[in-house]
Amino acid sequence: MHRLYRALLRLYPAEFRDEYGREMAQMVRDRIAREPRARLWIDLLRDLLRTAPKEHAHVLLNDVRYAVRLIRRAPMFTAAVVGTVALAIAANTAIFSVVNAVLLRPLPFAEPGRLIQVAEKNDALGLPNFGASVLNLLSWRERARSVDALSAIGFSSFTLSGLGEPEQLSGNRVSPSLMPLLGLAPVAGRAFTPDEERPGAPPVAMIGEGLWARRFGRDPAVVGRAVTLNGLPVTIVGVAPRALNLISGGDVYVPLTIDPSTEIRLNHVIFVAGRLKPRVTIQQAQAEFDTIAQAVAAAYPEMRDWGVHLLTFFDTFVSAQLKTGLLVLLGAVAFVLLIACANIANLLLSRSASRQKEIAVRVAMGATQSRVLRQLLVESVALSAIGGAIGIVAAVWAVRAINASLPPNLLPVPAVRVDAVVLSFAAGLTLLAGLIFGIAPACYTAKTDVHDMLKHTARPAGGGSGARVRSALAAAELALATLLLVGAGLLLESFLNLQRVRLGFEPRGLLTFQLAPPTSRYPLTDKAPGFYRALLESLRAAPGVRGAAVSSGIPFGQGNYTTSPLQASGPSALPADAAVPIDWRIVSPGYFKTMSIPLLRGRDFSDAEGAGAPAVAIVSQATARKFFGDMDPIGRSLHRAADARPFAIVGVVGDVRSTTLNQESPAIYYPLSTRAWPLMDVVVRADVPPETLLPALRQKVHEIDGELPLATVRTMDEWLSASAAQPRLSATLLGAFAAVAVLIAAIGIYGVIAYSVNQRTREIGLRMALGARPGGVMRLIVKEGMIVAAAGIGAGLAAASLLGRAIASLVYAVPVDDPPTFAGVGLLLALVAFAACAIPARRAARLDPMDALRCD
Repeated sequence: MHRLYRALLRLYPAEFRDEYGREMAQMVRDRIAREPRARLWIDLLRDLLRTAPKEHAHVLLNDVRYAVRLIRRAPMFTAAVVGTVALAIAANTAIFSVVNAVLLRPLPFAEPGRLIQVAEKNDALGLPNFGASVLNLLSWRERARSVDALSAIGFSSFTLSGLGEPEQLSGNRVSPSLMPLLGLAPVAGRAFTPDEERPGAPPVAMIGEGLWARRFGRDPAVVGRAVTLNGLPVTIVGVAPRALNLISGGDVYVPLTIDPSTEIRLNHVIFVAGRLKPRVTIQQAQAEFDTIAQAVAAAYPEMRDWGVHLLTFFDTFVSAQLKTGLLVLLGAVAFVLLIACANIANLLLSRSASRQKEIAVRVAMGATQSRVLRQLLVESVALSAIGGAIGIVAAVWAVRAINASLPPNLLPVPAVRVDAVVLSFAAGLTLLAGLIFGIAPACYTAKTDVHDMLKHTARPAGGGSGARVRSALAAAELALATLLLVGAGLLLESFLNLQRVRLGFEPRGLLTFQLAPPTSRYPLTDKAPGFYRALLESLRAAPGVRGAAVSSGIPFGQGNYTTSPLQASGPSALPADAAVPIDWRIVSPGYFKTMSIPLLRGRDFSDAEGAGAPAVAIVSQATARKFFGDMDPIGRSLHRAADARPFAIVGVVGDVRSTTLNQESPAIYYPLSTRAWPLMDVVVRADVPPETLLPALRQKVHEIDGELPLATVRTMDEWLSASAAQPRLSATLLGAFAAVAVLIAAIGIYGVIAYSVNQRTREIGLRMALGARPGGVMRLIVKEGMIVAAAGIGAGLAAASLLGRAIASLVYAVPVDDPPTFAGVGLLLALVAFAACAIPARRAARLDPMDALRCD
């Protein structure tokens, strides 16, 4: 029992055991003889559990107080360390906030791991994830047993009128089963019922929480109120939660009514969501849907090459490129933190030389090596805690700036926030950083030789293992800075390449807006084309307008971007019956001239191509080459794979980058005179600054229809800027982190050389007294630093060549091992290192030999 108690005494701090351990052990021996053992052990354990933590807290508090006194005595050193830690923690916390919001935080649905997207695919056409058709949805509902439910979402737009200024709103047609499938409940009112999915049901709608707050002041009485949507009275039955915006991004929801008799099986226009049954994996569900797709293809020949592809909700809403970009940025800020830790460790190592006598005195007075080590680590963690607290505050401001500056829909979350997970991460990282940069200097300092240090003639050791550690840390800083700078250089060059790409049209001087005339008053095949024809005539007559046109989807806008498989109706460069997915647009006559898209062959559309006229189309150069090779495409025909109606090609226009800057999209254009789209983009080319035309353009629209709002008003330059937001943000952030890393690394190598010069003052003075010239001394010092720099830069370049594949998906038109970038980074860092070495070298060359030899 006595041995066991002596073992338990080790739970107390060493100082406490040294002072009271023998007395406590003797007390236990005395009590063993006169007290029952069970009662004695209960008392001893109760006392141990109550007092041991208090004693540890008391010792720790004393260490913290001593650390605070030392910190206050060295304000410049403290400011350097705290500032470096704050910068690193702020960057890591801000980027982790985004990573947490996008990659780590669960989606705001019930059991999100069971939610899937049911997409269609066509390997022959190169379509891995495509929209679904309503008829295929019905077939899946009849046969699928691996899912609890399947729901559909169709995208639409609505004009809200009768409540003051008309407003055009994005919206969705959704299955009544969608809300229960996602595990969501309305904020107010009710969701749709199954009966409201049937044709002829009373018109009802739900509004989004954002619209409810913006237009109705969160008034609960809005439920049951009648509003006018697209010119028709509709009753609001509920308010949808914000979580639904992750899927739809809409402000208005109406039931998706299904009438199989009016649907086409190849009309892939809906998004289908499903919920897996409990204990069913996505692989098992995929196998079942593959079997269903084969059965559907056997029953309907047009589905021969079509299959089903299941995706988790996470993979649906978080693209691989976004995931890679966020992880690269997280890795970059982690490197910044490591560089900061290496730099601070160097500062602490340099400082440890001046504290060796202090440590020797403490050891001589009885302090153990572990006690000294603990005190030094407490000092490091205290410095890190101060910097971490400042960094967290800075990160909160940085996250607010990120939310304010990010373009809409760049991230699949409404906002990034600093939550408990992020704060825990920041606190843990702060503690870890303090231990990382404190452990090496603490171990080095705690090994002080008492007898040597207490001799009055002893000097702190400037060479040996300490110098090697400092040089290694400086080289590591430069290696990590090189890696970051190479990545930033590649992303910057990629971004500049994207800015220089040939768009296929002239964006300057273009103003765009969207119109959605209610189909109840403007049927798409009848009055809508006439409305746009009258509108364009009016717009072109406005002062300052050079041209005006409409399209179902302008480049980089938010209009309709639909791809349809096309086949050649006659001789073609492709095998017979081969289909190719091609983007299609509906455009008005004059669209290509307004956009400055060159007409390469044939003619433009005319207003004469209306109902009863032969069906015609204009194709892009890439589409013509894909189908007809070197043959003249004029007069030849294409038809959609879903039907056999041919469209005679009357013109060929230049290729245009429509959705992304890094890829041209083959396209086919249909004339507006035969059919409009529910939502159309109006584009105006101005001879004056485009923004100044907006009041006149709005007046022209309202002269034709006073209840028609203009929506999504942008210049084309704004659309282009938004399309480059992600590569620009990645290049900017990585460049900023690389700049910080280079600065810290330069300070690090400067500190190593400056400390070396300080420790070798007597040696340098002796060299100069024996005839060494200042230039020779300067070369000696610079050579010492450049050897360290060359090792770090070389290691960084080698690592960059190996890790370049990590950012391969983020770069455009530049190889990840681009020699000019690598050479430029190496040269830049060599110049920075040379400058950092030259400053202390110059100071060494100016030393007075007599003063240096008298230096102690």
